[in-house]
Amino acid sequence: MASYEMEPMSEYRGPKNIEGYTMDVGTEQRDAAQRGTMEGKGKKKGLAGIGAALAALVAVVLKVPWLLTLLKFGWFGFSAFLSVALYSLIFGWYFAIGLVVQLFIHEMGHALVMKLKGIPIAAVTFIPFLGAAVTMRRMPQNAQDEAEVGIAGPIAGAMAAGVCLLVAELSPHPMNVWASLAYFGFFVNLFNLIPIVPFDGGRVLAVLDRRIWLLGFIGLLAFGVWQWFQGNFSPWFLVFVVMAASQLRLRGFTARTPEEKAYYDVPLATRISLSLLYFGLVIVLLLGMSLAHSMMPIANQ
Repeated sequence: MASYEMEPMSEYRGPKNIEGYTMDVGTEQRDAAQRGTMEGKGKKKGLAGIGAALAALVAVVLKVPWLLTLLKFGWFGFSAFLSVALYSLIFGWYFAIGLVVQLFIHEMGHALVMKLKGIPIAAVTFIPFLGAAVTMRRMPQNAQDEAEVGIAGPIAGAMAAGVCLLVAELSPHPMNVWASLAYFGFFVNLFNLIPIVPFDGGRVLAVLDRRIWLLGFIGLLAFGVWQWFQGNFSPWFLVFVVMAASQLRLRGFTARTPEEKAYYDVPLATRISLSLLYFGLVIVLLLGMSLAHSMMPIANQ
């Protein structure tokens, strides 16, 4: 997913005065205060436990040379290591590493086309449970460049998932994670082709007609409702909905200025070729998901 800006965080403000904190209280209030003190001690112990866990994590990093090398890459290395660590708590280390590598290859697809088009790249950042993003220092010159940057990520991601599928086919051991990684890769890249910004699909189909974004937004909401009825709804999904809604409001459906009209003035041949590439990639990803699912151990039980 390509990103252009970040929103500032709001400042936290504490109580404006301490009135009521020094008043004499009754027996019940004093008992409650004592219980609060004991709870406070429990919280301190909890914080101490978290601190000890972080210290242990730092010790592991210092003892493992390749982790220390990774962190030398600054925020990119730290966000990658943090994502692997958090994913490993749910999926295990092997799957977590493979997951982050696939996300990295997807973002490198974007970055490669940005480099070829002379678009300066700011950073690649991993966002645990949301994916990853490569940020640009400026917008592309036109919608065609934006679409080509957008489609490059899912193409690279599909190739990475295809490699995982091939390895799973060559070594069909029930304990390996290659089929699961392939399924994840195909699914994530297919999800990223939802036709609304900030997803890659929205950047691609904008060259065809920006009114497609409305259909993409409705589809995104429908998918969220379906997930909710299935009992699989995640609050993280709301982040995508908010991002899509803000981009929909910011960009709109029609060009309002001569600059916007020029930005979306794309040759017909380019529109047709990018549209065919988009829908062809959707078909490939769907087929890949089906093949990977049939090879997963859970599907054969």
